[in-house]
Amino acid sequence: MDTYAVIFGAVFIALGVFLAFFGRYLLKIAVFIAGTVLISFIILVVFYATFLSDKTASWVGWLVVSLALIVGLVGGYFLAKYERFDAALLGAWGGFTLGVILNETVLYLAKSTALFWCVNVGLAVVCAIVGFFAFNQVVMIGTAFIGSYLTARGISLYAGGFPNEYVVINQIKSGAISNIDPVFYAYLAGILVMSVAAYIVQLKMFRRMEEHQKHPYNKLN
Repeated sequence: MDTYAVIFGAVFIALGVFLAFFGRYLLKIAVFIAGTVLISFIILVVFYATFLSDKTASWVGWLVVSLALIVGLVGGYFLAKYERFDAALLGAWGGFTLGVILNETVLYLAKSTALFWCVNVGLAVVCAIVGFFAFNQVVMIGTAFIGSYLTARGISLYAGGFPNEYVVINQIKSGAISNIDPVFYAYLAGILVMSVAAYIVQLKMFRRMEEHQKHPYNKLN
């Protein structure tokens, strides 16, 4: 097992559990984490989809990861400061994650990178818009789902069987993808079960919050 897997596996599991069960209760921290991870992820996907590869020197990979993390931390900080975008951000990430799972479950059969991005970006935009109208529900459902996905992703870095987005994109491009490891469906079941459990926990926490905490836009009006 390489160093990447050990480090990122532990980080994904820790962040996933936190987001899944405390996403709404500790909203600002959740948004900061979500913004950091999302921005870093986008940078890494762009870099690996353009000029980086599995044969890239280790130090170059770590440099790119470090720079992506720094940019992500700065972006996460500013995103956490603007409350009106909290649910939109979390909704967009949740929608994109849902698109990834749909592609890895069935849409990969179309072998179209255009479809991959259209579904993912389309769901991200739709969920971001919904976030403006159903703040609390989108935050709780979104963080429960995202956290569960990150937890499964972290476990897969140790156990395998859950292809990452970069691998799926490359396989679709090359036409090499023909089926998904059956173990993936066990991960999918785990994500769904954990998402429901985490949402229930968050909902109970939410009901115990003070009224002014339940309506974060009030102080902005």
